[in-house]
Amino acid sequence: MLRLEFLFTLAQALDDALVKAPPMGYNSWNHFGCTLNQEELSKTAASLKDLGFLELGYRYFVLDDCWMAKTRGVTLEADSNAFPSGIKDFGQKLHEMNFLFGIYTCRGVSTCEGRPSSRDHEEADAKAFAEWEVDFVKNDACWDPDCGPEQPTVPGSGICDIEGRRKAVLRYQRMKDAMNRTGRPMVHSLAGWQPWFAVVGSQLAHMWRVGADVKDWDGVYEATRIMEQLREYHGAQGWNDPDMLLGSSRGATLKLTPLQSRAQFSLWALMPAPLMLGANVLELSPYDALTYSNLEAIEINQDPLVTPAEVVYHNCPPYPRFVMGQRADGAPEFELHTNGVQDPGVVCGAHTAPNCPACCQGHGEGWCHGECEWLGERGNGNPDDDQNCVLSEKAKKKPAAENNPNPWQRKDLKESSMHQCQQVWVRRLTNGQVALVAVNFASKAATVDLPLSQLRLPWGDETPSILWDVWHVAKAPEQVHGHLKLALEANGGHYMLKLEQKSTQEDLPAKDFKEVSLRASLQMPSDPLVNGSVQGTGTMTEFVMGGFLPITNDGTGAWSIFALLLLVPAVLWFCRGQSKSPHRLD
Repeated sequence: MLRLEFLFTLAQALDDALVKAPPMGYNSWNHFGCTLNQEELSKTAASLKDLGFLELGYRYFVLDDCWMAKTRGVTLEADSNAFPSGIKDFGQKLHEMNFLFGIYTCRGVSTCEGRPSSRDHEEADAKAFAEWEVDFVKNDACWDPDCGPEQPTVPGSGICDIEGRRKAVLRYQRMKDAMNRTGRPMVHSLAGWQPWFAVVGSQLAHMWRVGADVKDWDGVYEATRIMEQLREYHGAQGWNDPDMLLGSSRGATLKLTPLQSRAQFSLWALMPAPLMLGANVLELSPYDALTYSNLEAIEINQDPLVTPAEVVYHNCPPYPRFVMGQRADGAPEFELHTNGVQDPGVVCGAHTAPNCPACCQGHGEGWCHGECEWLGERGNGNPDDDQNCVLSEKAKKKPAAENNPNPWQRKDLKESSMHQCQQVWVRRLTNGQVALVAVNFASKAATVDLPLSQLRLPWGDETPSILWDVWHVAKAPEQVHGHLKLALEANGGHYMLKLEQKSTQEDLPAKDFKEVSLRASLQMPSDPLVNGSVQGTGTMTEFVMGGFLPITNDGTGAWSIFALLLLVPAVLWFCRGQSKSPHRLD
């Protein structure tokens, strides 16, 4: 009967209108890790509100691992050192600031940091969350004996075959059902780290992680290779989650360069993916503040037409193709097609190689690590021969890639040498516009020559189009003979563009003219953030493909070319010493 009830409830997708657009908010992990502190977290929430992020839509304030005490009672309890006034009191203070309160638990025998989890306590903990007026529950996947890393005390652990996947789904189903029985609307966010959660995600939760943690630029690249394959499982009833946003501000445990952090935000906004800030908000740089407060990018992310973005151009190496489905008992089916990808070989420690002897590269024992072990004198008699580096007994028992219990990643394919390439993503918007993001993952600058026909514009590629850059860079891409030429800087160079149909320049409707802040494009440090947008007195131009069109302050007509030529160089000269272009970073 349990199996039949499980199958009936699993078949029903969540449709409670909580996440008709991707959730936006803040998560504590990248900044605080396991050192949560009520006072510093309160300052973080106040800073988010003062900077205008709450008004922009960043509503969820989520506590990650380590909010709970090291032992549990009937329910999870707050760490009294971290939260001396209690977890419910902290949540109430967030609500008084108009944030929504998020909390963390795990389906495994403990959390990732070894704190108590909700495993076998789903009912009690869900009731406690509701009593504390929690609005968002992140449900992690660490230390699951049925579908997780090997645990020495648990025979048979260390694999996630189809039976393990079925049990993992059932664990999340239990928490979902327990949360529903409380009667309190709560977003259920799965951190299962596997692409196959996309198949069942909307039956269990509102958002679900589909890969390993994004910790660096290599991780951003791999997240895009995963997300590009999961479009059919993405939409208003739930969202594939490529992980939180890495800022570039100092103080956070994980961060990117400023250029890379803005490229990541552009991609996530377009996909569209949940926008969960992982930056150190207390030391947020003006650059990161401008990145995350860009209203046009946020509007693209929250656009009611939830058709997922698609990759229309890339020159990246092949990546394994996911073949997924769902069995009658609810278990996610997951197969990998090589898609021309070479065997990953072995993990040597910090690098990979086709086999263990190749790990050493002439360095001998010092480079024989990871899945390999050094035989030395137990080997062929020559202690310096790389052939003494052999596959370890543990590695010989490693499960097939489809059954890997660890977070999904291909270390060999996300190394820097494997992403010397560019991508272009495109998405249609409700108002008839088309949004585009082009990103350079390579370590050298590149130019993408993109035929407009590849964009599949609703109005065709023969009709002229209005074109402007969401980041308001000083130079628009060129349009030459039906091609869009995108010059991209190295290591994160990008464009985020919006295109709209235009009949003739003369009859362009007033709604197509938009005033944007020149100060925003020049990133002047003195600019205050008011209501989430940068305030300034200057104006910028929107670019029209094949040229540019100057815009008046009231948006009703164009300045003369003569006046524009006089004004723009003067303003740029004045600001030159105080600012730097978003695409010219130190």
